[in-house]
Amino acid sequence: MIASLNAADAKKDRLVEITVDGKIDNDKELKDFIAIEETMDKISMAVDSLRLWMEQMLHNGMIDADKYYMIRENSKK
Repeated sequence: MIASLNAADAKKDRLVEITVDGKIDNDKELKDFIAIEETMDKISMAVDSLRLWMEQMLHNGMIDADKYYMIRENSKK
């Protein structure tokens, strides 16, 4: 996940360059855009896996659910 985040960070400026004019108008831009999209897909999968792991930890009692939800609610304030 960290590698994907670092890759995305490195590509964010390129994404701005590609999209600033509102269109993707050549093969180089399209190839770069697809590569950035693939990086975002990897990040999305990593986040989904982490969420499932966290839910499993809560469900199995490895995390105190009462404390978890209390702290989570307080962090929203």
